[in-house]
Amino acid sequence: MERPRSFYRALLGLVLLCWFASASGQEVLLATIAEKHGPSPERVVDGASDALFRQVIGNELTAHGRGPYWWRVTFNRALSEKDDPQLVLEWPQRRTVELWASGSKNPIRRSVYGPDADLTHTPRVLSFPLGKSVKPGDVVYLRVSSVNLTGSVVVLQSQEELLKEEIHYAQVRSVQMTILGFIAFVAFCLFVSLRERGYAYLSVTLLLQMIGLMAEGGELRGWSLLSELAMDSRTNIVLNTAAVLASIRFLIFFLGLRQRQRRLTRVLDICSALLGGLLVVSLFAVWRSSAMFGNMVLLVVVGSVAAAILIALLKKQREAIFLLLAWTPMLVVITSRIGALHQWWPTADWMEYGYSNAMTVGGIGLLVGLADKLHQLRRDRDSARYRATFDPLTRLMTRAAMIEALEAAVVSAHARQAPLSIVFFDVDHFKHINDQHGHMAGDDVLRVIGDETRKRSRASDLLGRFGGDEIVVALLGTHAAGAVRFAESLRETLEAVEMPNDRRQIKIGISVGVAELRPAETLAELLERADSALYASKHAGRGRVTDVAMMTEGGAA
Repeated sequence: MERPRSFYRALLGLVLLCWFASASGQEVLLATIAEKHGPSPERVVDGASDALFRQVIGNELTAHGRGPYWWRVTFNRALSEKDDPQLVLEWPQRRTVELWASGSKNPIRRSVYGPDADLTHTPRVLSFPLGKSVKPGDVVYLRVSSVNLTGSVVVLQSQEELLKEEIHYAQVRSVQMTILGFIAFVAFCLFVSLRERGYAYLSVTLLLQMIGLMAEGGELRGWSLLSELAMDSRTNIVLNTAAVLASIRFLIFFLGLRQRQRRLTRVLDICSALLGGLLVVSLFAVWRSSAMFGNMVLLVVVGSVAAAILIALLKKQREAIFLLLAWTPMLVVITSRIGALHQWWPTADWMEYGYSNAMTVGGIGLLVGLADKLHQLRRDRDSARYRATFDPLTRLMTRAAMIEALEAAVVSAHARQAPLSIVFFDVDHFKHINDQHGHMAGDDVLRVIGDETRKRSRASDLLGRFGGDEIVVALLGTHAAGAVRFAESLRETLEAVEMPNDRRQIKIGISVGVAELRPAETLAELLERADSALYASKHAGRGRVTDVAMMTEGGAA
C-alpha cells in the first residue's frame, strides 16, 4: 500500500510543479471574484478586498455571467515607461471593461462598440495604456461586463508589439473579408445567370457569415446604425442561425440528400425547424438559454453533416470529397468555439484567426466543389441530350431530332431562297439479312451504313435514322443533281464494302429516292415526294437512285 501512495503523491507534485512552471512563464496572473457586482471600486483599488479574489489558471478572462465581475491582474513581466506598456484584452467581443489602477479615482473604460470604443485600435483588442513602467508584482483591477461567455486572453505588451499585431490583423482581416465578399458575389451572379439554387444557398451562407464576422469582430462600429445593431445581443444569434439554415439547405442540395440519405435529411429538416423557431423568437428577445439551445442544435447539425459526408464518401460521391476538404476546418472550429463558449475547455491560441480562416477556406472549397458538381450535371445532361438526339447504333440523329432539324432547315432555305435536297434510302432485302444471318448481322450492316454516310457528308448536312433501315440525308445548299451524285457515290461505296470476316457473304445494297425542296413546300410534302422516289427505285428493281423530278417528267411523258 505504501508504494501506490508515494506514487500518487509524486504525481500530484508533478502536476503542481507543471502548473507553477506554466504560471511563472505567463506575463500576467489572473484572479477573480465570482460574485456579481462585488465590492465597491474604492475597496478593491486600495486592496481591502484582495482576500476575496481566487487565482485562475492561465491568462484567459472568462465571464461568470453578464456581470459586472471583478478581476485582478498581477504583472509577471517588466516593461519600462519608454516601451509604453499596454494591458491588452484580445478578442473582447461584446464586453465592456473598466481598468482601475492603484490610487486612481476614475477608471479607463473600453468597449468594441458604443461611446467607449477606442477607434485608434482595431476591434481585435481592448487596449489600456498603463502610462508608467511596469514591474513584476504590480497589480491593476478590471471590472468586466459581458454579453456572452467567450473568453478573452489578457496580455502585457509594449506599444510596438501591439502595433505589429494590429497591422498583421488588419492585413489578414482585409484579405478574408475581400475573399468572402468576392465569392458570395460570384456565387450570386452564377445563380442569376444559371438559375441553379445551389449558388443562391452558397451566396446567402457566405454573406451572412461575413456580416456575422464583421459584427462580432467590430468592423461595423464605424456606422452608427450598424453599430447599434451589432451591439444588440439578438444580432449575433439571428445572423449565425440564418447562416446555419442556409448552409443546411446548401448541404442537402449539394449531396442530394433527399434522394440518397432520407433519414439524415429528416434530422436536418427537424434541426432547421428548431433553428427557424429560435430565429423568430430571437427577433424579439434573447435569453441565456437561447444560446445554449442553439448551440446544442448546432452540434446535432455538425454530427449529421459529418455522418452525411462519411456516407457519401462510402458511396463514392465526388461531391463529398470537396465537402470534406471545405468543411472539416469549419466543423473543428465550430466545435471548439462552442466548447470554449460554454467553458468546457479553454480558448486555443489558434482560434484567434481560426474561425475566419476556416470560413474563407471553406467558401473557396465549396465554390470549387459546386462548380465541379454543376459541371458534372451538365456533362450528364449533355450525355442524355446526345442519347436523345443520336441513334446509338448508327450514330445518326434520331427521327425526332432529325425532323426538328429538318423543319428549321426548310424554313431557312425558304427564307434565303437557297436549295435543299433530301436523299431518302433504305437497305435492300434487310429483312432477309436479319432472317438469314441474325439481327446482330443486321446491326453490323446499319453500323457500316452509318459510318460510310458520315464519311461522305459535309459538316452542314443533316443525317438521321428514320426507323428500322430507313436513312434520311438533307443536303443543305444542294440542288437535286448534286444530291443524285452524292446518292450514287454512296450506293456504289456501300456495294463495294467488305463486311467483317464472319459477315463476308453479306452484300449491301440500297434503294434511294431524291427530292429537291420546291417554293413554299412544307417538310411533310418534301419527305412524301422523296419517299415516293424511294419506292420507285424499289419497284424498278432496287439498287438504284431515283430523282422524283425525273420520275415526274417520265410519267408525264
